[in-house]
Amino acid sequence: MKGNRNKQWGWTAGAFALGASTAAAATLLLAPASGRATRRKLVSKFRSMERSANRQLVQSKKLLAKKAELLKDAAVERIGDTREWIMERMPNGNGGRHHPMPRHAARR
Repeated sequence: MKGNRNKQWGWTAGAFALGASTAAAATLLLAPASGRATRRKLVSKFRSMERSANRQLVQSKKLLAKKAELLKDAAVERIGDTREWIMERMPNGNGGRHHPMPRHAARR
């Protein structure tokens, strides 16, 4: 559910950025200024948008790397738990007694 909210927020932010940039470009194109001044303004706006997009990309990469590390740690922990569960139930480890599988180990 949390992932859907993040996707929705991303779509909203993207739509807002697209709308804002389109409005800014239209405003500059329709403004009463010389062609040279308008081109300078457009170049400046697009460079600013590029810097902003690059900053957001760097932040997203850092966030994804952090989430990937957390996911890896959780997977390693679950694998370790499952390994322990199996080793505890080996015939030479506990006399062959049967124990129910932990819930997270039973999921696929």
